[in-house]
Amino acid sequence: MNLEIKDAGTARKIALVTFDAEELTKKENQACQELAKLANVPGFRKGKVPIPVIRKKFAKELSQELNRKVSTDAYEAVLESKDLKVYSILKVDPGEIDVKAPSTVEITVDVEPEFDLPDYKDYELTVYPTEVSDEEIEKEIESLRDQRASYEEVERAIVEGDYVKCSYEGKMDEKPVTEVLPDKPIFGKQANTWEEAGQAKGLGVEAIAQGLVGMNKNETKEVEASFDKDFEVEPLAGKTVIYNLEVHEVREKKAPELGEEFLKTLKLETVEELKYKIDQDLKNRKERENQNGKRHQVTQKILDLPDFPLPQQAVEEESKIIFRSNAQRAVQQGAKEEDIEAKRDELWQQAQTQGQARIKLTITLGKIAEIEKVEVTNEDLAQAATQEAMMLRKDPTVHVKELSQDRQKLNRLRQDILYDKTLEFIASNAKESVCENEEDKQD
Repeated sequence: MNLEIKDAGTARKIALVTFDAEELTKKENQACQELAKLANVPGFRKGKVPIPVIRKKFAKELSQELNRKVSTDAYEAVLESKDLKVYSILKVDPGEIDVKAPSTVEITVDVEPEFDLPDYKDYELTVYPTEVSDEEIEKEIESLRDQRASYEEVERAIVEGDYVKCSYEGKMDEKPVTEVLPDKPIFGKQANTWEEAGQAKGLGVEAIAQGLVGMNKNETKEVEASFDKDFEVEPLAGKTVIYNLEVHEVREKKAPELGEEFLKTLKLETVEELKYKIDQDLKNRKERENQNGKRHQVTQKILDLPDFPLPQQAVEEESKIIFRSNAQRAVQQGAKEEDIEAKRDELWQQAQTQGQARIKLTITLGKIAEIEKVEVTNEDLAQAATQEAMMLRKDPTVHVKELSQDRQKLNRLRQDILYDKTLEFIASNAKESVCENEEDKQD
């Protein structure tokens, strides 16, 4: 057997494994003998069929078995070769095998790239103080009171913070906005909708929320809304819309007093208990944010490393998965199939960029996992599968069974766990630099 390696593009090689006639004849004889032991031929006892009869009667099966044996040996030779670090095998082509002459099996592989690992043990990551201030506790208490507020109808002029039932219809250049944006009624026409008076940058039209302040029940007026030139809804960008606004009902938000009844709704007895619980919850939240922030910083440091050749097939497959996921998410958010198709090239380019980044990240983390002996246990797999089932709203037992029958999905889950544990390992062992300025914190 002879092994020759040729370049076939970025991080790709073709391995030519050649067998001489003597090796092929030996493998064919082995295949004949194995078939002879199993063959049922009238007139012969099982296992006693002469080899010439086997060659004649089972020529097709013999050829297939010889192909399998040669391909398997070639495959194993490539994996065992010290000159190749195989990332994935893409194709095994034995071609036409003639035992009377040398035959070559062509194996196409993507190889593990050569690159310098980062000095991940010397990473210094930014964290923020986890102490909780009295101001933060008071703010959280106010938020809890707001969540349990009642809304009482009032007969007075609307003030900021009131909740108002109203209707409105907009026109742009004397044309109803509903004709320009039939699929976005929030910008065109709404009947008996609720708005928070004076709310800035809400989900609706800000001019409507601002225009409600000072109005009374059953009052109508015109409100002018000017949209910025870079407004996300293109037909409205740089335009002015005149809305006819009518008020139907006004409700005032009244938060409960910080007393016994309010504390009962939280299953607490004293304000001190409430403040202690909030202090612990906020501290835990800040610690989680710090850990997630550290993981994000590690990810970015790896992605900022110099690029290296990536396995083409891995990037292609990852890009397809990302593309499908992005397209499905867009449909769930209201995008039409024709809109996605019109932007297919742009979306595919984005998916490729994201796919390259993910493969770069996973290859780097995989090398670090190997060095640091990070492993995935059965317990890790069971826990991840259960969490995945809950996210998909499926029975965990059924989901685990489905995963066990789908090797590809199971391997991907195992890889995701390995990379996640490696990322956690790096983040947890890195040096920390405390930044006191909360305004510098990134989302």
